[in-house]
Amino acid sequence: MNTIFNQFSFSLIFISRRALFTGALFIGIGLSATCLAGEQVNQSLSVEAKGKVFVKIPRGLVTIQGWDKSEVMIQGELDDTTKRLIFETKKDKTFIKVDTQGQQHWGDASVINIFMPKQLQLRFKGIDTSFTISNLTNHIEGKSITGNLVVKKSHGKIKLSVVSGDIQLVESSGYTKVESVSGQVDFSGDFEKAYLKSMSGDIIADISGTTKLTIKNVSGDTQISGSVKNKAQLKLSSVSGDIWYKASDSLNAECEVVSQFGGDIENELTDDLPIEGHLDKKTLSFISGDGSGQLSMNTINGSVFIEKVTEKVIEKTVGKAKDKAVEKAAMDKANNE
Repeated sequence: MNTIFNQFSFSLIFISRRALFTGALFIGIGLSATCLAGEQVNQSLSVEAKGKVFVKIPRGLVTIQGWDKSEVMIQGELDDTTKRLIFETKKDKTFIKVDTQGQQHWGDASVINIFMPKQLQLRFKGIDTSFTISNLTNHIEGKSITGNLVVKKSHGKIKLSVVSGDIQLVESSGYTKVESVSGQVDFSGDFEKAYLKSMSGDIIADISGTTKLTIKNVSGDTQISGSVKNKAQLKLSSVSGDIWYKASDSLNAECEVVSQFGGDIENELTDDLPIEGHLDKKTLSFISGDGSGQLSMNTINGSVFIEKVTEKVIEKTVGKAKDKAVEKAAMDKANNE
């Protein structure tokens, strides 16, 4: 009898120790718990040197910054309607997700700062969420419905999309695809290939650092500035929106401008004049400087304006556009607070 009891006691102790070890292991790789609405959060997890970080926050202001540490940290205040915060890592994937109580939102939104290894890939998603991302060196991909997206001082493949929010992609490099329905797009940097598209929002772009650029705008206006790189290929098109090019004396490009139905073409850079054709079509072709780059601007029934300005005026214009985007982001932050 004692022998049987001793065997049972040993088995129970072994099972208890194993369960304790399993629980400790789970705590070490993830945190997933019911959180109080509006709760302050300050948590961190160690992660692998390669992998992806997935962020899904339905409402609020989110700042994501790359650093040299091998851990992901989340700090800030959760949404007043928060039901649960999921913060866990599984092998090479780290997940940050805020679950809220149903579809109704009230009270203060989340205000969260996230720090992650700068070489990891980032995927993010929001609804009424504004994201500010900086200092990352890998693939960045994300979208929001009504929030604004700001990406700066980052490198790699960058893919961004919004519906009614604004997008600001500056001081960055690599390859990018940016799409907006009605928000404004501000773009600058050193990109090998860039694709910018808007349905009704304006696009403001500094083209001087991009080798291959495609801009498509339906009814919004497009404003570009800066010189054309050697052997660059730049194509701009619109349906009913106007196109402005603030060009400097240092432009070296073969230029072709077309307005299909009734739009005007004004050229202040050279003495070349547009040629009128069938159905009120206007075409302007000229070579500026050594013609080493290619610039094409085409609109259906909008107008194209080529304005000659100095480099200082270009810098001032681009600066105003950036200031406007920053001011709007600050106003949105104040409204959320």
